[in-house]
Amino acid sequence: MSGGEALEAEDLSGYLIHATDGEVGKVDQDDISTGEGYLLIATGPWILGRTVLVPATVIDHIDHRNQTVYLKCRRGTIKSAPEYHEDRSHRAELDVWYG
Repeated sequence: MSGGEALEAEDLSGYLIHATDGEVGKVDQDDISTGEGYLLIATGPWILGRTVLVPATVIDHIDHRNQTVYLKCRRGTIKSAPEYHEDRSHRAELDVWYG
């Protein structure tokens, strides 16, 4: 993100997520209010995919024209990240996972 652009999850709902080695999912459209500084990512088809939280620190840049969020990590990092559960806090777990 550049030019002091603030990350507002509502504005990114439905955007594709692109890791350094390819597409990995999209910003979840239904449950995006996860707290400041995180995106809720759906990593695949609703029946087979997982939902994970990604901290804003992992975002490389956002292409609003093509509705794509580019990350600074590989697909495997996102796909194997701890799964999001609405009923618990994930911050400590995410700090360790994304280093």
